[in-house]
Amino acid sequence: MKKNILFVGHDANRAGAQILLLRFLTMLKTDDRFSFTVLLKDGGELADDYSALAPTFLWHGVSQQKSALKRVVRRLTGKVGLHKNTQTLLKESHFDLIVVNTFTNGELFPFLKTFGCPILTYVHELEMGIQMYTHPLEFQEVLKGSAGFIACAESIRHNLLENHGIPDEKIHVLPSLLPESALSFEENLEKTRALRAKYGIPADALLVGGMGTVDLRKGVDIFIRIANQLREEEVSFLWVGGKKEEVDFQLFEIDRKKLGLDQLTFQDSVSNPLDYMAMFDIFCISSREDPYPLVVLEAALLAKPILCFDESGGAKDFVEEDAGVIVPYLDVKQMAAEIRQFQDNPERIKQLGEKARKKVLERHDKDRAFQKFVSILTLSIQ
Repeated sequence: MKKNILFVGHDANRAGAQILLLRFLTMLKTDDRFSFTVLLKDGGELADDYSALAPTFLWHGVSQQKSALKRVVRRLTGKVGLHKNTQTLLKESHFDLIVVNTFTNGELFPFLKTFGCPILTYVHELEMGIQMYTHPLEFQEVLKGSAGFIACAESIRHNLLENHGIPDEKIHVLPSLLPESALSFEENLEKTRALRAKYGIPADALLVGGMGTVDLRKGVDIFIRIANQLREEEVSFLWVGGKKEEVDFQLFEIDRKKLGLDQLTFQDSVSNPLDYMAMFDIFCISSREDPYPLVVLEAALLAKPILCFDESGGAKDFVEEDAGVIVPYLDVKQMAAEIRQFQDNPERIKQLGEKARKKVLERHDKDRAFQKFVSILTLSIQ
């Protein structure tokens, strides 16, 4: 008999945790031992992709707008956004297991616990992300209501052990899947040249790329400071991600203009990020904290050397000494110095990029990761 699972996402935006879950579900769809349904707290660009795999419901109704006011109103009134008929329909599905993607779904736990089946929480956040994106009371709901946890990297496991007292036997570490789109990606040199021309990036300039949501945790302000250190050099910077209507995006753009950093460009989220990554000579993770960014795997698959900070999450566990450079935490001057060294030694860019690609293919075997995923699901079902 098939095991029936409810997968719960915080939204369907085009970001690492959401894409990773979608990838695992795409593979799970082919396994006739399981059936599943998806519940999303909020919508996003990937909502249709989830719907194509399984029945998909939005907790907050059809609205995909998020605001602090709405969250406060919901918390004070106790109102849930899911229609009562849909709540009944979900309960009648008799799920064997609930898998909640990210720590940010505590608001849903009072409802999820009424299903009477185990809840697994798939954790993608380190401590800074927990503090930024969870409400203390809702975070406690997750800790108390979860029968077990899936950590997307060793850095996550350590944080759960050290800072939150989760017993080691309750934590499963699940390797990330390699992005299929990056595995099959073939660079189009004509398109790369056209994109460089679009942003006014000289053909002979070293291009340092950053990618991801636009906020302080991702270190976009650090990215700006690195660019400022190299303002007199033939080095260009391009950040891809975020939304133009977001306050942080607008504030960082104001910083860029006030500093006169014409060699730095902010491009909001695109549907073809790999075409942009293919332009980069170096991929820079300027994050203050990032558990194990999916973009690191994509950059490695595209043979890009990776720059990251020590003490900032799991990127350094991949980079080590042969796939890029690890710089002391938030040392902007040292990061700029490393970029200068790459500028002076193009062959080093090629060598480290090739080693990054070889390593990522060896470490992130798709079949092994999926079997681990299935094993965790099976072990967690009572």
